[in-house]
Amino acid sequence: MARLYRVSADTAEKEKIIGGILTLAQGGWCALGIVIAGLIFFIISRLTRSAVLALVLALPAGGAVIYFFAFYRIMELPLMTYLLYRRNMQKKTKLLVNDLRYGQREKSDLFGG
Repeated sequence: MARLYRVSADTAEKEKIIGGILTLAQGGWCALGIVIAGLIFFIISRLTRSAVLALVLALPAGGAVIYFFAFYRIMELPLMTYLLYRRNMQKKTKLLVNDLRYGQREKSDLFGG
């Protein structure tokens, strides 16, 4: 009789939902980049009446959003995740409560002054 083995799903890598190429987050960033490029194109073409100038300014802006937020990685993390982790780390207090001199410190010592 054949044995059945249960194997858990590989959750280390996000599933490529959009066409088997992009994850859902990457697809969202691509859509946002296209929307930003479209808004910039619309605004600049209305102000200057030049579609070429609007296109030249809109494509790099939208492309930068798409590239940096959808595909660029820092320390194996997507850029937005890295920025959120970094902000949370900087918001944490750097003082250790278990320090024996904690109650004796002056205000200038606490804030590096």
